Amino acid sequence: MLRALVALVALVLAVGSSPTQLPGADAWLDQTTANWNRPEASVPRAPVAEGAAQNLTRCGEAGRPPTLVADRAVCAAGWTLFGPAQLFAATTVVMAMADVDGMCRPLRYQAFVFVDGRFAGTLSPVPMDSRTDGALGAVRLFRAAEMVADFARYTSTDALCCPSRTSTVTYGIERSPRGPVVHVISASTSPAPKLP
Repeated sequence: MLRALVALVALVLAVGSSPTQLPGADAWLDQTTANWNRPEASVPRAPVAEGAAQNLTRCGEAGRPPTLVADRAVCAAGWTLFGPAQLFAATTVVMAMADVDGMCRPLRYQAFVFVDGRFAGTLSPVPMDSRTDGALGAVRLFRAAEMVADFARYTSTDALCCPSRTSTVTYGIERSPRGPVVHVISASTSPAPKLP
């Protein structure tokens, strides 16, 4: 019994001191998985974070007001918008968060894709936290039906400022009679660029 308790404490300390999320949260970046997006899906509800309202109020400048149809749909699901919306023809990508950390960085955030005002899916199967493995960075909307996103990839020895690898994911948008759907075309991981 004592041995099991010691092992549990060691596991909690290891997870608590690591910059990575719980095991499996970023696994989709390393393996081909079934698409998590479905036609006619609703915008997922924002996760409820204890103290989020207080944190977001303290970091009032971190969010932005809704101005687009996509913005209003995401806000109606309980999310707080941040960063600029990206638009290309009928496609819109918006970022939103459920909370912020002590430095007003997004926590439990997600990227949402809309086509002609209809929800087409998210760029990750799970919400992400800044400075953790699998955290979304840049999103580049190249065409109305294609975008590329970069995700930070940390190892247990990486400093929080500097993930050692980057996963780059290319997405397409499939149009069907039931509605548009975002899907992964390809994903690859490479060493992060060295800082000068």
